[in-house]
Amino acid sequence: MNPRYLFAALIAGTMPLAQHAHAHGFAGDHMFISTLLIDDPNVADEASLPTFSYLPQPATGGPAPGLYGMEFEFDKRITENFGFAINDGYNWLTQPGAKTANGWQNLAITLKYKAYVNNEHEFLLSLGVQRVMARTGANGSNGAVLDNDDSSSTSPTLYFGKGFGDLPIDWLRPFALTGELGYQIADKALKVDPVSGTPVNNGNSNAWAGGLSLQYSFRYLSSQVKDYGLPDFVNKLTPVVELTWSSPASNPTTLTTQYLWGIGVNYTTTGYAFGLEALAPGNRAAGSHLGVIAQFHLYFDDLLPHSLGKPIVEWF
Repeated sequence: MNPRYLFAALIAGTMPLAQHAHAHGFAGDHMFISTLLIDDPNVADEASLPTFSYLPQPATGGPAPGLYGMEFEFDKRITENFGFAINDGYNWLTQPGAKTANGWQNLAITLKYKAYVNNEHEFLLSLGVQRVMARTGANGSNGAVLDNDDSSSTSPTLYFGKGFGDLPIDWLRPFALTGELGYQIADKALKVDPVSGTPVNNGNSNAWAGGLSLQYSFRYLSSQVKDYGLPDFVNKLTPVVELTWSSPASNPTTLTTQYLWGIGVNYTTTGYAFGLEALAPGNRAAGSHLGVIAQFHLYFDDLLPHSLGKPIVEWF
């Protein structure tokens, strides 16, 4: 992956579980929301239909190119704690003075296993691996402009969630931290001309990628700390701050380290959730101006509990 457009790439156990399980991402009384820039640590039956995004790209003195995305994700449990996710989407890149480039992203498939839950300390840990399949989206010159890789990659990934409910200070207990850390392994290593440094094949370098989210749950505040009589709508809100990043991990490379912030709020109720965040580039390589991301999320365990909302092994 050449992360000139970091945001285009966003849209990849042995310990026993507790006796009771939730399809939503619960650890104890804390529910980890569906975040927009990073994957949440849970294994569940859900879908993001759709996720819309806009982020101005790095500019070289003139007007900034604008990257628009419409992404889709479908998550399905195979067993209670093991499942898969399918990600795809369509991108538009507006370029001042040039024709708009558009096309499908490369298809990504993720396998994830919920390996450990500690309800007392509100901690959840999952292990996963994501496969991005090259040339399943736009390719050739159009794919290159949209930053679609010509070589596939595999990314082993660690996911976690930690609620602060075991802290002795009441106002801190509604906070939660989630995160992911992955190592992208390219199928084909990048080769460059030793004199000019120009790539001579369609390979990629390996890369680290990850992120964190800090959440504050008004639902947790009202139900587990103190009910302040806030409106029901407010009690379903979760303000959130996210940070995602990527960085090259091998040489030669054409990659640059990039950081992207997301600051917004999530509304979660029975059956669905809606999230909205402002996007702020953390460095010049990630973008030139503020952007936006919005997502509508469905929970099938609420909407279709006897079909899509239960593990595949329970269908038979």
